[in-house]
Amino acid sequence: MLQGTMKFPWLFSRHPAAAGTLFTVMLLGLKFCSCQSQGNLQKFNTGLQLLEDRIYRASLGWFAYEPEWCDINNIIFAQSEAQSVSIFVHYLLNERVDALQSDTSLKGRGRENGSSFGDMNAHYHPIWGQMDNYAVGREKRKQLLLMLCQHEADRLDVWAHPTNSKENTYSWPKISSEKWIEYARTAFSVDPRIALSLASRFPTIPSLRAEVSQLVQLNILDIRCIPEALPYFVTPKAVDENSALLQQLPHWASCSITQALEFLTPPYKGHPRVMAYILRVLESYPPERVTFFMPQLVQALRYDERRLVEGYLLRAAQRSDIFAHILIWHLQNSSFQALLPIVREQIIDCFTPKARDLFQREFDFFDKVTSISGVLFPLAKEERRAGIRRELEKIEMDGEDLYLPTAPSKLVRSIQLDSGIPLQSAAKVPIMITFNVVDRDGDHSNLKPQACIFKVGDDCRQDVLALQVISLLRDIFEAVGLNLYLFPYGVLPTGPERGIIEVVPNTRSRSQMGETTDGGLYEIFQQDYGPVGTPSFEAARDNFIISSAGYAVASLLLQPKDRHNGNLLFDNVGRLVHIDFGFILETSPGGNMRFESAHFKLSHDMTQLLDPSGMMKSETWTQFVSLCVKGYLAARRYMDGIISTVLLMVDSGLPCFSRGDPIGNLRKRLHPEMTEREAANFMIRTCTDAYNKWTTAGYDLIQYLQQGIEK
Repeated sequence: MLQGTMKFPWLFSRHPAAAGTLFTVMLLGLKFCSCQSQGNLQKFNTGLQLLEDRIYRASLGWFAYEPEWCDINNIIFAQSEAQSVSIFVHYLLNERVDALQSDTSLKGRGRENGSSFGDMNAHYHPIWGQMDNYAVGREKRKQLLLMLCQHEADRLDVWAHPTNSKENTYSWPKISSEKWIEYARTAFSVDPRIALSLASRFPTIPSLRAEVSQLVQLNILDIRCIPEALPYFVTPKAVDENSALLQQLPHWASCSITQALEFLTPPYKGHPRVMAYILRVLESYPPERVTFFMPQLVQALRYDERRLVEGYLLRAAQRSDIFAHILIWHLQNSSFQALLPIVREQIIDCFTPKARDLFQREFDFFDKVTSISGVLFPLAKEERRAGIRRELEKIEMDGEDLYLPTAPSKLVRSIQLDSGIPLQSAAKVPIMITFNVVDRDGDHSNLKPQACIFKVGDDCRQDVLALQVISLLRDIFEAVGLNLYLFPYGVLPTGPERGIIEVVPNTRSRSQMGETTDGGLYEIFQQDYGPVGTPSFEAARDNFIISSAGYAVASLLLQPKDRHNGNLLFDNVGRLVHIDFGFILETSPGGNMRFESAHFKLSHDMTQLLDPSGMMKSETWTQFVSLCVKGYLAARRYMDGIISTVLLMVDSGLPCFSRGDPIGNLRKRLHPEMTEREAANFMIRTCTDAYNKWTTAGYDLIQYLQQGIEK
């Protein structure tokens, strides 16, 4: 049974929640193999050795994929996963002595039987292939497996005990450069993907990365089916030297969109072979999937000397009307006014008559709505609301296929004429209008209200970037199974300093809440959801915790400032939503004073709900910190994709890139050099530092005195 099970290790589940089960089965197999010392099994020595080799191969196969997280909200299960791998590690550690003691007898019995793998020098092994010395190779594979399993046990232990700030009892020995090179070569000989995963687990070991790069380049013809190997030979240096290795790209397996976008950045200089690969990858996805990264693709036109990106955009526009519309909207800003007429004309020329008709009706409709702001500007404030209604009455719905530009899945059925509200602004007059919409793929009789803000005089592109990162984090949390809440509402720049912003439904700002009561959030939640301890109150508090933790992780990465209570919303079930990302990364109000020094806002008002004890010892505080730690660990796993998304916007002219080193500091906040436990401890310290930070209270006071925004 064990032989048959281990014969096909590629059929084993690679789901991150299967680690405990897999290594428990592996342990069973190794314990069975240890029976070789019993006299009645001596004649099966060769079969037991083969089984042990298959167990080692299957165990190492777990590490052929980059480490993932999985949260099923069960602390006992998480602890058992970590314990199962730890027990396997403990067995391997103890077996090292046994193996040395039994090695001589193994070889002796092998000679008697005439078929032991111990004597196979320069022969082909059914599991390991060609080898020079079986015993030496066995020991190297065992050391590699032991190191990887210890690392995996440590990872799982951090996930099971995220707020345990103590370092693991296991003391990692210092590993020399020579040992890392040996690990890389051993891993590559078993499976190149294990070597790539090894470099991913230890990204800050120069000797390891250099050796993996060399192995990839020496064996490049054998690994063209592994997209994870791309960064080891597609490098800025390879582009500068026009390396012959780049000739392999036409035959290489497709990578993810985010990995492909990284190769669009200036260091790769639009190399034709690299660009051909990128475009092949992008064209393998439906245009609707790529639409999310439209701001980055538009920025890539800056470096598109051979017009290859432009060619892809035009071809994708022919495949999807919505892709074409969103492309035109993104192109309509001051940076690309010279390019816009050419691309716009080419897109429109390729439209079918039906597509051209939809394009004209869609753009005309929302241009009319947006232009209302200019009509209102000369009017007195008390006349503006009536002015909005007059203008809305002039706009007719032309067809049932018009959609919200911020959410193409929502079809517009009508405008609520009385919904128009003029908003305060130092520039022109932004307006809020509510539409009746239906889901494109849902029940068209189910009308839902959706309010949108139409801005003129404000650049919305920075909000788009911040919400892209928030959306990536939301997808990461969902993939891992983390119960964290983020709401990346829709924003679309529709022209130079023009844009549409979705209003978060069923919300009111913390400032508005303060206008109706003198109490804090703790008292407001009791008014809205009932006394402390009731199911409705505790459900609302849980919602506040999971949303506060989600935005804590997002805020750590994005560094949004101007976090006054007008920019914090609460929905009708108690969830927190951050809005307005005019100051992110390196910028802050007041001439970049950086007064808000906490990585995220955690005012006294908020900690009363999160931590009733007021001493960071309550269960709800531990729950909040645990979620923050897990969210941060999950984000670190995908740091390259997050950084690439931001990096492509560096030359966009956005204010957040106007000073300092935004990309370098973003990478530093993700701390790639830290172990999982070190990263968890960093997040714990970050939460502690943000707790009732005096600069947070001070900024709220300044906003109250200057702007009248309730504290």
